[in-house]
Amino acid sequence: MMEELTFEGVPLGELTAPPGSPPAQQSTRPPAARPGSGPITVPPAAPAATMAEQLQRAHAAVLDTHRAISAWQLARTAMLTGTAEVLRTDGPYPTDDGPAPLPRHEIYDGTAAVLETAANALPGDGTGAIDLTWRNTVPDAPTALDAHPATGSGGPPLPSQWYVRDGDRVIAVVARHPQAPPWPRRPVPRYPRDPRPLARTSVERLSAAELDALAAGEFATVFGAAFDQRGLSPEALPAPWPARLLAEVTAIEPRGGVYAQGFLRATAHLTADERTATWPRLIVTASELLRVYAFHRGFHLCLPGARTTPLTDRPALVELFDTPAPQQAELRLEMEVTELGMVPRPYLIGDCRITGGGQLVAHLRDLGITLRERPGADLAFGLKREGCRRSAAGQWAVCSELVPAVAAEGNYRAHTLHDVRDLHGTAQVRPRLPRGDMLMLDRCRQAEIGAWREYRPGSWLASEHDVPEDPWYVRESGGALPQLALMEIALQPPGIFSGLLGVLGEYPDQDLTCRNLDGTARLLREVDPRGATVEQQTTLTSHTPLPGGLMHRYNFSLGTGGKPFYTGETVHGYFTPELLAQQQGLDGGRRVPPWLDRCPPPPAQVRHLDLREDTRLGHGRMALLEDTVLVPDGGVYGAGYLLCTKPVRPDDWYFEQHFFQDPVMPGSAGVQMLYQAAHAYALHTGLVDHLLPHPHFAIAAGEEVRWTYRGQILREHRQVRGEVHIREVHHDGRAVRILADGSVWRDDLRIYQVDNIAVQVTSARRNDRGEAG
Repeated sequence: MMEELTFEGVPLGELTAPPGSPPAQQSTRPPAARPGSGPITVPPAAPAATMAEQLQRAHAAVLDTHRAISAWQLARTAMLTGTAEVLRTDGPYPTDDGPAPLPRHEIYDGTAAVLETAANALPGDGTGAIDLTWRNTVPDAPTALDAHPATGSGGPPLPSQWYVRDGDRVIAVVARHPQAPPWPRRPVPRYPRDPRPLARTSVERLSAAELDALAAGEFATVFGAAFDQRGLSPEALPAPWPARLLAEVTAIEPRGGVYAQGFLRATAHLTADERTATWPRLIVTASELLRVYAFHRGFHLCLPGARTTPLTDRPALVELFDTPAPQQAELRLEMEVTELGMVPRPYLIGDCRITGGGQLVAHLRDLGITLRERPGADLAFGLKREGCRRSAAGQWAVCSELVPAVAAEGNYRAHTLHDVRDLHGTAQVRPRLPRGDMLMLDRCRQAEIGAWREYRPGSWLASEHDVPEDPWYVRESGGALPQLALMEIALQPPGIFSGLLGVLGEYPDQDLTCRNLDGTARLLREVDPRGATVEQQTTLTSHTPLPGGLMHRYNFSLGTGGKPFYTGETVHGYFTPELLAQQQGLDGGRRVPPWLDRCPPPPAQVRHLDLREDTRLGHGRMALLEDTVLVPDGGVYGAGYLLCTKPVRPDDWYFEQHFFQDPVMPGSAGVQMLYQAAHAYALHTGLVDHLLPHPHFAIAAGEEVRWTYRGQILREHRQVRGEVHIREVHHDGRAVRILADGSVWRDDLRIYQVDNIAVQVTSARRNDRGEAG
């Protein structure tokens, strides 16, 4: 039988740390153990299943014990210093020879100080509505806070609006909100962005002790190993948190809420004070809940000395009602996250309803926080710089998620592996990564490159992409991994790598666009990367200067667990407007129509299909087929043919995401359109009837697909047409394999050619969401 473990003579299962208890009421011996946390007995002859269950219980007990020890030690330290506050220091815990810890209640909360200054200046009875706009970052320790009424165009003061200053700097502007016009409600996007954390955790609620552990910097203890930052210097660790106001966080739903960006519930105990307005403390409490969620998402992992501060230049509304919280009342908070992002720094915006005694106390709209690095920290990165972000394998990465995010929609020119800070460029359009849900590159693990703009063949980049557990492109493709996603995961690292090698320094005063020109790819084995980290390897094989641009050829490989599953090569071109305008399509500028339009008499067996509602082929963003013509024995091989036509709509989802300031339909969407055309041919000709009702379409492993792009599709174009010629169909009883070739037209110009589209169709059960598994 396993012996019960103890710490300082106390059974580990009994260690607890009741938050907020006064020192006189705290015992040096913690309360009794919770049910199920005592000794674990494993009978010698226990069956394997019982032993596995016992081991799982043991693992859970050890984790609870670790957390309890941390919380209890903090509580005991607080008792010895004569305060019930949990203690915190700026770095490692103090030793007997080190400095005394700083009580957390003494950590200056600049945000609270600014809001209290505003509340003292703003007249009123504590109800109504208040506009709040932060103009500058709140100092850690404001020294000269005061409030002055605003003036309008040199006229008299406006008593309803106040500036809160720290010396000469305006920190915040507060004003009474008029009855009209109403506060605008943030629209719900047609396709809410998939929330993608920087680190994964299964934690869905937080006790008071766990909140205190987070304030003490124990992020890995609470959230898991993915949050481990051991090895960083003390100044690179997150900054201390002010005193806790939340009692507990009762629910964390990362995909919850109308906006699918997160929903949280929490409780707090707010002591009333007749001399101080309540609304500043309500804002600070709700901001604390946003801070907890920001760290739950792992946003702090990409910033040295991460600290939270209010989001500037984004007005918020504080609605106060006639039900102020009585003294010691329990408040309930419901926070709906409406927006989150990474640029220019990680940020969150939410709407928070606060109730007390079943009545609405306040409604905070568009409340925002941002995470920033410690003052004076250098965010430029390089091969010899110490980073603060680990790769999935636990090594320090060359750059964090912040760099690809900036490359997608920020000031990318300031981020290079060579610390080239100012390129003195004036051009607006520069090579970018896709943004939003199309961004499929997270971290750069390692790189081997030469000098800036040397473009040495053999240079390489190792990067990573954390695939969500339920990515939108699988969800909207009936549970299948589409070629669109594989191509984007493979082809985005070459795009950023060219910029890091020096492309950002080319033609700094001319717009410079990046376009994929051609490539090949082969799926080596069937793979389901959901919830896994894909390892991206990119190697430069050649560099070709051009008049008005340049071309780079790369080899690429995708893998999981050190084993590749998708390999190929590709060519990226970087073009000034003059060189890009010379693209004349695939046929030297000649108008070569689709095969069906070239048939002298129309084929006898022609079927017209409307595939807008055929969700088996894709729905949402992956619904790429509309008006379709099918010829069972048509095409250049006489084995089958399908032609699809769809209009170009200025609001098509991909224009906003591919690329910022350079909107274009991604070539991967055109390729995916042709794959879906092959799927449609199989469904509507009876080829897969024996696999119904749930045929599962997948990329055929072992086959090499080849593509060539010689044009682009922009918002002003009229239509896209795609055709596939079925070349071969193979049956083996349990599966159908289809091989086809295809092309894509922009208006009447053929711009894409895709050879050896290989599709494997099998029968699959459906999961609880109705998707093929």
